[in-house]
Amino acid sequence: MIEHGWRTSSFSSNGASCVEVLEADGATCLRDTKEHGEGAVLHLDGPAWTAFLDEVARDAPSANGAVEVTPDDGDGRRVREHSSGAVLRFRDDEWVAFRRGVLAGEFGAPAG
Repeated sequence: MIEHGWRTSSFSSNGASCVEVLEADGATCLRDTKEHGEGAVLHLDGPAWTAFLDEVARDAPSANGAVEVTPDDGDGRRVREHSSGAVLRFRDDEWVAFRRGVLAGEFGAPAG
């Protein structure tokens, strides 16, 4: 796995606790910085990533077919990859920072 090139939203208060994104080989990967590179990595192809960003921006139910985002015990979000079953869990503050970055266009559409 490529370790360089991972990035977080500029809205994250610190780089040690947030949603981390990597664009590589025509896909986009997600991981949790709290896992220190040892946890699950979710992979989304181009169309799934675009749909995912739109869903995150609209705070809409998942319908992209690649990952499902659900509340995690009332304190954050749970992101599960359909193909592998891998799961990432993010606290509310981490998800809010990521969503603000999505809304600002930091990870591709949508901005504006």
